[in-house]
Amino acid sequence: MSNLAQYSPESFRGDFESLATLLRDSWSQNHEQSLLYDEQSLRSAFKYPGASFDLAPTIYIDGNPAAFVAGFPRNVRLLGREQRLACITFWTTSARFKGRGLGSQVWVEILRRAKDYGYDGVVNFCVDGAATNAIVVACGERVNFRVHRVFSTKYLARLLRPVRSAGTATSPKAIDLFLKAAAQVPESVPLVRVWSREEAEWQCLRRAGVVCAVHQKGSRSGVATGYVVEVIDKTPAKALLVEDLLWGELLAQERLALIKELLAQGAAAGAHIAVAPLMGYAETETLRLMGFRQSRRLMHTYLTLWDRAQALEALSSLYLDVF
Repeated sequence: MSNLAQYSPESFRGDFESLATLLRDSWSQNHEQSLLYDEQSLRSAFKYPGASFDLAPTIYIDGNPAAFVAGFPRNVRLLGREQRLACITFWTTSARFKGRGLGSQVWVEILRRAKDYGYDGVVNFCVDGAATNAIVVACGERVNFRVHRVFSTKYLARLLRPVRSAGTATSPKAIDLFLKAAAQVPESVPLVRVWSREEAEWQCLRRAGVVCAVHQKGSRSGVATGYVVEVIDKTPAKALLVEDLLWGELLAQERLALIKELLAQGAAAGAHIAVAPLMGYAETETLRLMGFRQSRRLMHTYLTLWDRAQALEALSSLYLDVF
């Protein structure tokens, strides 16, 4: 097994159970706390509209995934220009083969595939201080793509109290309100996610662990979404990851009501903690009023565009999922 050069990336085979095992075994060795994406979560991720096993290069050794990465389509408006990006995530190398170049190999491969499949570029995220920050830049340079670090995300977090019930399920009518609210993200935000209806339905109704809260008062409305996922820890725990805070129309008390509903849903789904990224596209003082406090976690955003050779300046804010 010493000669790993004989193994080259292929498209993911759809063996989600083996992939979940790879992620758990690899990420449990991380210094920073990691999320545990189980088989159900991974299957759900690949049901996102436009997702493809072809954009998930995998190196198999002895029939099992040894290195993996995946990209999922994101339509955005970047500095006023429509772009189709691949959001890269789940980048993993087996603990058995770490430090032997397999991770870099699948990363270079996904860059090549994203370009060949018509994407305008890719976006990815790395925890501050992790070795992956340098690897991402080096891999981009290897295939002559300029990698730009454009944003750093801080986080707010708070503990949740257990609750028995969080009310009724999300109504399909929430999709209309979600799309309306997402379209009202301020034009001053330089990078904004642009949703199709099918994508919004996955985000609000179909993804594994989804929670979605809606508040409507007269002509004003707002939507908040997130999902509940297990955390890799000695003691099993779950976290609510807040994703969309689309509450620009709501008054202060209405925003409080909306976030209370989202947290109640998360707690009812078993979450012990809620975590919200600070992206700059939405007002977040409401979260602080609800007991959220800044955590030590810091995540860097990297943007790679095929047609941009010059440095891209840091962005003041963005509306995109940190995945």
